[in-house]
Amino acid sequence: MKGTFSTFDPNSVIFKEIIKQKPHWWKLFCNDKDLYIEIRKDNYINVYYYGGCLARIEYSTDFKAEIHQKYLGDNTPRGKNKKGHDKFYNDPLDLKKLNENKISEIKKLIIKEYLEKINDEKPAEKWIQGKMIKDNSNYIDSEFQFNKDPQIGFLRIDLIELKNNTLSFIELKGITDTRLRNDKIRNPKEPEIIEQMAKYNLFINKYENEIIEYYKKLIDLKNKLGLSNISVYQICLDKTPKLIIVDTYRKMTKGREDRITDIKNLLEVKKIQYEIV
Repeated sequence: MKGTFSTFDPNSVIFKEIIKQKPHWWKLFCNDKDLYIEIRKDNYINVYYYGGCLARIEYSTDFKAEIHQKYLGDNTPRGKNKKGHDKFYNDPLDLKKLNENKISEIKKLIIKEYLEKINDEKPAEKWIQGKMIKDNSNYIDSEFQFNKDPQIGFLRIDLIELKNNTLSFIELKGITDTRLRNDKIRNPKEPEIIEQMAKYNLFINKYENEIIEYYKKLIDLKNKLGLSNISVYQICLDKTPKLIIVDTYRKMTKGREDRITDIKNLLEVKKIQYEIV
């Protein structure tokens, strides 16, 4: 079953061929300080530039990569979805023709299409995520996805931290995220973050052994691929998911103070482990 722990194979041909061939494009990705590379459970690779996926790489008879059409400069919609919104797709990325100039061009297009609000009070959450990953080597994985348990449902966790041999699952939210607090009059329902953190807690406790074994194998593979240099002989798991809230307010007002207070009170009542940074 795709997307489960059992599908991950550190001896998959894609990883063997990278180690064997040491392709030029792989060196370009690894040496670029703006990029970070994630290994996925279904044995493919994602290369990110501050949250924007610069390449998804697979292997059949050879390496194949794809990238969002907009990151190649194609902004023409390719149809409409059921809600009438424009549809866009991924296009092939020629790894053999990749060079530093091409990567630089793609970065500029990602900034234009995906990160254009990084200078205001509501930057893209993925940009915040990417910056945190680049600033802290303890984050060993991101966008962890697991969708094969009907009791838990769709699950995607933003950051996985390894610190003092302890794995922690971390959800990331910007201070302006509407899922942190509902309007007491217009929408008095419990904020979405409560259900989200409960779901993560269920997953971590239900799959503790599988999570630990998966990350042992993942760390070993990332070391072999030259993506990390982590010496871990024994890993334990923090069974309580953490919430990091990034405060991007540049000016404080009474309304914003009240919002932060409401969020803190809610999280403390629900006993959710959180930090505002």
